[in-house]
Amino acid sequence: MTTTPTLAMPMAAPSRPAPAAAATAGSLTALAWMAFFLADVRDGLGPFLATYLQSQRVEQSLIGLTLTAGGLAAVVMTPLAGAWVDRSAAKRLLLVVAVMLVLAGSACAFTTRSPALLIASQAVAGAAGALLAAALAGLTLGLARREGLRRQTGRNEAWSHAGNIVSALGAGVVAHLFGAPWMMAVMLAMSVGALLCVAAIRAQDIDHAAARGVDPAASDGPPTAAAPEGFSELLRHKALWLFALTCALFHLGNAAMLPLLNQRLAATQPDAAPLLWTGVAIVVAQLTMVPVALWVSRSRRWDLSAFVYLSILILPVRGLLAWAFPSVWANLPVQVLDGIAAGALGVATPLMVERYVRGSGRYNLALGLVLTMQGVGAAFSAGLANGIVGHGGHFGLAFAVLAGCALLALPAFVLAQRTGGRVHAGAAIPAHAGALPRVPDLRA
Repeated sequence: MTTTPTLAMPMAAPSRPAPAAAATAGSLTALAWMAFFLADVRDGLGPFLATYLQSQRVEQSLIGLTLTAGGLAAVVMTPLAGAWVDRSAAKRLLLVVAVMLVLAGSACAFTTRSPALLIASQAVAGAAGALLAAALAGLTLGLARREGLRRQTGRNEAWSHAGNIVSALGAGVVAHLFGAPWMMAVMLAMSVGALLCVAAIRAQDIDHAAARGVDPAASDGPPTAAAPEGFSELLRHKALWLFALTCALFHLGNAAMLPLLNQRLAATQPDAAPLLWTGVAIVVAQLTMVPVALWVSRSRRWDLSAFVYLSILILPVRGLLAWAFPSVWANLPVQVLDGIAAGALGVATPLMVERYVRGSGRYNLALGLVLTMQGVGAAFSAGLANGIVGHGGHFGLAFAVLAGCALLALPAFVLAQRTGGRVHAGAAIPAHAGALPRVPDLRA
């Protein structure tokens, strides 16, 4: 059991709480609410944009270019945003600027018919969304510190999924009643809420050295003076890159599975309201992710690595169910499994990255690199799946291949664990060459 240096000081009054915990309690609550509001803002118009552009008879090729521009901008910006957040002491300002840029890009998409402006608007929104995610990750570590990172990450993820549910339902209802442009009113309201939360986070509560993964105990001077590792040194963290490969393979198998389910529904049962079932599937997955995120963050029985293994092993089961049961109702258990796998990995990813690069001072850059690899895997997923489906409608084979891609993530993660060692209950446990992945003790 460890104690903070503040509690160990003999001059501290026994009845007073640790200053860090007392100072950041309000800021951590504001951070959780900010995750709720940013759930809508970070992704801009999300899946509604393509539907809106289609309804406006925008050329199919332009719709594809617009969505691709936003995705590519986010992928390119993600590691750059992480490096920027590592070096910046103005993380709250970065959040404010990014929120305004996403709003501007989304508003432009509703008001312009210029192909160049439309593509540029989504490129800006995608890049700003990546900056939002990086700043939120940096603030989480800077406020919660290493000791509270797991709990706060799960709390953020749970609130974020709740925000996704509220904003998706709100945008859908508003668009149905008043027209698609009124979705901007929902996005504006969420943005205002996010900005109010930023204002509620006290600047003095943020430890900027902790926010980039510096270990104060390993530094000779003040924590803020500790120099971060160079990029070439970061490349030597083999476990980090193996974990990035794990995430890329997981999302190569996972990203196209929900769209493929609904494509099969539209192709084989066009009278089954595939758009309605798409919305139902998204809500089911998000509702599942809320308790899963809290479970992962608060569990003391299972190490983080166990949740990564669980996420990987769920995908083949999900693919098997999707292939074997084409009924629309079968989509519900498939999406519950998606919520468990994606919800667990969403919490575990930033925590595993912190574990692998602890003390490097490059936490946000490292997380950005992992998320970039994850994004690349997700980007190729749809092309792989649709290429297999082809004109023959080989949906079952596509589900099998996606599940196989996810299984390839298993040996990659085993190697990551063996290379980087394991940290359990706050203590480092060196990995041995012949060690098997640790199985959680379910009797605890």
